[in-house]
Amino acid sequence: MIRFVFLFLSLACSYSFAEANYRKELENFAQSLVFDKYHSLYELQDDERLSVKSAPLDKRINYPECITGLTGEVIKNSIKSTTSVKVTCADETPWTTYLRVRVKLLKQAVVVSRSLSKGQVLNSENIAIVYMSKSQIRNGSFSSLENLYGARLKRNLNSNKIIKNRDVCYVCTGDKVTIKATKTGLSIKASGIALSDANIGGTVRVKNSRTKRIVVGTVSNLKEVKISF
Repeated sequence: MIRFVFLFLSLACSYSFAEANYRKELENFAQSLVFDKYHSLYELQDDERLSVKSAPLDKRINYPECITGLTGEVIKNSIKSTTSVKVTCADETPWTTYLRVRVKLLKQAVVVSRSLSKGQVLNSENIAIVYMSKSQIRNGSFSSLENLYGARLKRNLNSNKIIKNRDVCYVCTGDKVTIKATKTGLSIKASGIALSDANIGGTVRVKNSRTKRIVVGTVSNLKEVKISF
């Protein structure tokens, strides 16, 4: 009797496991349909990824394994944040089910990999790239690590916080900078001290270390200011 009970429980567990696996197969099938449909409609940029995740099927419903093969369609052939998918089996006893698939467009963003303090210099050990929902990323964020190496923080940032343009300076007040003066093919370099903060493309006031003259230039690179004369 005890052996029979153990055998019964074992068979029940196996059946339950098989059911769970087949539900997962259906969910994966729906996800692949949405993934392929998205790529037929849109083109991802180099810094983008697509996340598709099916809502779990109701465990109370039994889905017999489809012998003839599953067919499916994305409802209305359109991709939304929650996309409906119809999955059909045309066996002798046919069945149809609908799944909801959540779709997110993820984009690269640079974050601090640990909490950092104002004044710290960014490098490969304290910043990282993550992918997050495009809706969470605002203008002024960065998508490349190398562009931030050597920049300095202007404020404290907690771990995993997105780094924005206003959080850093490529030329910071008090920095020793290289002044590059150019005119019709002629280029002159001089040393100076930054009198304000700025990022690449921004304007900054700089005092020439030799002449003490104050000039206004454009930040062209890390600790580099370009002026025209």
